[in-house]
Amino acid sequence: MGLGLGLVLIAVPVVVYVWLDSRERKRAEQCLPRLGGIRLAIAAFAALVILFSGGCGGLFLGSWVMDGMRSNDYVGWEVIALFSLPPLAVGGLILWLSMLRPKA
Repeated sequence: MGLGLGLVLIAVPVVVYVWLDSRERKRAEQCLPRLGGIRLAIAAFAALVILFSGGCGGLFLGSWVMDGMRSNDYVGWEVIALFSLPPLAVGGLILWLSMLRPKA
């Protein structure tokens, strides 16, 4: 693994976490409940799972559609759905659960 790829793999989660943290700081300034750091880290991880599984699945599906939706006994919508939808659904569930706010 090259240095550039390693830096990207470290930088992307940090950027997502900082974005979520700044969002929560704005909520705290408005006297609204704020989420803790661990919940934000879990939400950042879930957002990355959604981004990469949904994004890659969407790219593969778009490529398959642009190729005329041919079935070459290797890649079809079933294979794309099998590998991209379960992580997308689990990431969405984790993000939803981690962003739930306590009842005020």
